[in-house]
Amino acid sequence: MTNQQWIALGIFILSYGLIISEKVNRTIASIFGAVLSFIFILGPKELIHYENWETILFVFGMMTVIETMNTSGFFRWLGLHSARWVKLDPLKLFILFPFIAGFLSAFVDSITVMLFMATLTIEVGNIIGINPLPLIFSEICAANIGGASTMVGDPPNVILGTYFQLSFMDFVKNTGAIAWIGFFVNTIFFIWFYKGEIFSARKRLQQDPHWLEQQVATLNPKEAVQDKWLFIVGLIAFFYVVIVLVTHHITHLSVATCALTGALVALLLGGHKMSKVLMNIDYPTIIFFAGLFIIVGAMEHVGLLKMAAGVVKTASGGNFFIALSIILWISAFGSSIVDNVPFAATMAPILKHMSDTFGFSLLPLIWSTSLGTDIGGNGTPIGASANVVAVATYERTTDKKISWGYYCKACYPAMMVVVAVCNILLYLFYI
Repeated sequence: MTNQQWIALGIFILSYGLIISEKVNRTIASIFGAVLSFIFILGPKELIHYENWETILFVFGMMTVIETMNTSGFFRWLGLHSARWVKLDPLKLFILFPFIAGFLSAFVDSITVMLFMATLTIEVGNIIGINPLPLIFSEICAANIGGASTMVGDPPNVILGTYFQLSFMDFVKNTGAIAWIGFFVNTIFFIWFYKGEIFSARKRLQQDPHWLEQQVATLNPKEAVQDKWLFIVGLIAFFYVVIVLVTHHITHLSVATCALTGALVALLLGGHKMSKVLMNIDYPTIIFFAGLFIIVGAMEHVGLLKMAAGVVKTASGGNFFIALSIILWISAFGSSIVDNVPFAATMAPILKHMSDTFGFSLLPLIWSTSLGTDIGGNGTPIGASANVVAVATYERTTDKKISWGYYCKACYPAMMVVVAVCNILLYLFYI
C-alpha cells in the first residue's frame, strides 16, 4: 500500500471509530474526517466530485415535507386512530403497530416514525398494563425492514439509489417484494418470541371488557392535531412527492428535484407557519451525510475500495451467488455494529468496482447491500438511527435503561432469521 492509501485508511478508521464509540457527536466526527481528507488526500475539484449532492438535496427536501406532517400532529393522529381501531387488543397491536411502522418507513424517515411510535406504544402500554418494550422492538425491526422496500425508505437506499441513478420503482420491484416477505416473517417471530406476555395480557383484558371499552374511549385522535392547516399542507406535499417519485422514471425528474419541489409546495402553502418546521429540520444529519461522502471519496480516490472489491471476489472464488451472499451478510453484520448510513456510503463504490472490474451483475449486488444494511441494522441498539431514537425515547420517558443484552436477545435472532430468508429469496429471484 502507498502512503496515500495508509493515510486514507487511517482517516477512515479514526472517523468511524469516533462514530462507533459515541464519545464524539457523529456529525463532528464526520466533519473531522472530511477536513482531514481534504487536507491530506483531496483537492477542491475532487471534494466537489465525491460529494453526493443528489442525496443531500433529497434528504433536505424530504425532511421538510415530513417535518411539516410531524409538526401538525399527523403521525400521532394516525397512531391513536389505529389503537382505537384494534380496541387495544395486545395481539392485534403486535400486528398493526409494526405494520404501520413498516409501511410509513417505506416513505417517511424511520427516525420520525419511531419517535412517535415509541411514544405512542409507551402510552398504550401504560393504559392496558403491558411492557411496551417487546412491541417497540418489533416496531424497530419492522421500520427498518419497511425502509428497505423503497428507495426513499432508509438512508442507505437513498445513498445507493442516487449513487447508481436508480428509480423509485427499481427498488419497489426488487427489494420491495423481498422486504415485505421479510416483514411477515419478522412479525410472526416476535409474536412467537413474546407469546407468553401477549396472550396472558389478552386474557386478562378480556376478563373486564367494560373497563377496556372505557380505556379505548379515552383515546382521542382529534386532540393530536396541533395545526389543521399544516395537517392539510403536509398531506398535500407528501402525496405530491409520492406521485412524482413513483413516476420519475417516466418524467426523468431526479429524486432530488422530486423532494425539493415537494418541500417548495409545503413552504409556499404553509406560509409563515413553516418557520417552525424549518427550525426543527435535522440539519446535523445532513452535514453528517456530507462528511461521510468526502471520507469515502478519499478512500475511492486512492484505490482502497477497488482493493476491497478484489478481496470479496477472491473470497467468493468468482461464484456470483457466493459473492451475493457475502455482500448480504457482511452488510448485515457490519450494519449491526456500525450505523448503516456510513456502511452504505462505503459499499456503494465497492459494488461499482466489483461490477466494472470482475463482471458481476451490478443490480443484484445493490439489492443485496440494500437489504443487508437496512435489515442488519436491527441487530443492536446502535445499528440504525431508528433504533437509537426509539431506545432513547423509551429511556427518557420511563427513566429506565435498556441493556444491550435485553435488546439483542430478541432483535439479533429476528435479524438473522429475516436476513436468511432474504438470502434464499435473492437466490430464487436472481440466480
